[in-house]
Amino acid sequence: MKPQIEQLEQKWKALPAGDQKALGILGVFLGSLFVVYGLFLPAKHYFDNAQTRAEEASELLGWMESQRPALAQIGSRREAPRATGTLLQRVTAAAEQRKIAIKRFEPEGDGRIRLWIERARYQDFQPWLNGLLQQGVSIHTVNMDALDEEGMVSARLTLEG
Repeated sequence: MKPQIEQLEQKWKALPAGDQKALGILGVFLGSLFVVYGLFLPAKHYFDNAQTRAEEASELLGWMESQRPALAQIGSRREAPRATGTLLQRVTAAAEQRKIAIKRFEPEGDGRIRLWIERARYQDFQPWLNGLLQQGVSIHTVNMDALDEEGMVSARLTLEG
């Protein structure tokens, strides 16, 4: 490294005084460009973005705080009454009501049941599932496949109640 620096010094000294001055001014100019465009502007841009995100987060927090009473009111009203009967009874009754044929079911213990539904119209399946959720049944797993016939699905579910 030292020999390279010495070579640069020799080349510098070999330049005429006017070229040395011009090269020095060019170096100062390029250094100032680096400081402005390489350090200052990216830092300012980052700071401005962070400040904007903080203001947006503050506005969102204010809106969420203003919605707290409405959410509390909705939460107190939405407590669904639990349906009577076993989980299997509730599921099969709701399926009969929506004309959904359960091909196979298998109790899994601890209030869980696994269901296989071969062919069901999605227009019937989705309200059936929502009705079960409103009765306090929770979905543990669901795998649904679209069939070749439009609007028809098959599903494998594990429900917990």
